[in-house]
Amino acid sequence: MFEKEPQFKSEAAPEIKLEQKAEVREKPIDRLKSEIRDMSLGLQKEGVPIDEKARIDINKFGDVYSKQAIESDGAWVKDLRGRWNRAAVSSRPDSWMYGRKQLEEKVAQENPMGGVWEMLATKILHQGLGEDFIVVRTSEYDDARYKVDNLILDRKTGQIVCGFDEVATTSGERFEDKKSKVLERNLQRGGADLKYGISFEETKSGKMELKKSSLYQIPLFYLALSEEEIRKTLNDPSQEKKVFGDFVESAKKQIKEIGAGPVHPKLRSRLDFFGSVLEKL
Repeated sequence: MFEKEPQFKSEAAPEIKLEQKAEVREKPIDRLKSEIRDMSLGLQKEGVPIDEKARIDINKFGDVYSKQAIESDGAWVKDLRGRWNRAAVSSRPDSWMYGRKQLEEKVAQENPMGGVWEMLATKILHQGLGEDFIVVRTSEYDDARYKVDNLILDRKTGQIVCGFDEVATTSGERFEDKKSKVLERNLQRGGADLKYGISFEETKSGKMELKKSSLYQIPLFYLALSEEEIRKTLNDPSQEKKVFGDFVESAKKQIKEIGAGPVHPKLRSRLDFFGSVLEKL
C-alpha cells in the first residue's frame, strides 16, 4: 500500500518530539528483510543463485534445465499460490463484504508472519553456523513440492549438510504431524530431494566450485518455534542466540532418532557429518 508523501510548507519544519521519533523507527520485519537482503547480496557476489530474499532462484538454472521446464515449474507455483489464496479468502465468513483483491490484501495483512519464520530461521542459522557454511532458502518450487525450507552446505568439504522444514508451533497435532512426517521421509524415503539445488564440486586444482543441480538423500530436520516466540525473537534480536542453541539441541536429538533406524548409506554419512558439526558449536 502506497502512502501519500508529506506536504511540506515553506517555513522551517517544527522540532520533532520524542514520542514522534519513536514512530519512525524501523519495523522489526523491515529490519529482518534488510538483513536478509544484505546477506543475499553477499552470497550473490560468490555466484550463489539466489534472489534478495535468500531464496534459490529457478530462473538462474537455465544452464541446467530447459527454458520450457523452468517456465512450467514457475507456472505451477503461481497456480498453487493462487489456489491457496482463493481457499483462504473463500473460508472467511465476511468474504461477501469485500472485493476479491481487497480481501486478499486483508488476509495478508492479518497474517504478517507468512514467510517471516523462514527468513528469521535463515538469518539465525547463517549467523550461528558462521562463514564456513552457506545457508539459503530453497526455491518456491522445492518449498511447495518437496517441503524443504532451507538448505545448508559446508564450504570446506563441499558436504551437503542438511535441509530444514520450519513449523510455527511447538506442540499439538500440527507439531506431532510434522515430526512424524520428517522422520518418515528420512527413514523410508532416504531423506529429502531438491530439483533446484546447489552443491560444491572439487576442481582439478583442488578448489571447491559451486554447482547447480538436483540433490538427493538430504537429511531433513524440523525447526519448531511458536508464533509467540517468533514475534518475541523478531522484536528482540538478543533472543536469537538462545533460539540457535535450542535448534542445535533439537537437531542432536533428531540425529539420534533418525540414526537409530535403517537409513540410506549416503544419508547416514551426511547425518554423521552434521553431528560432528553440531558437537563443535
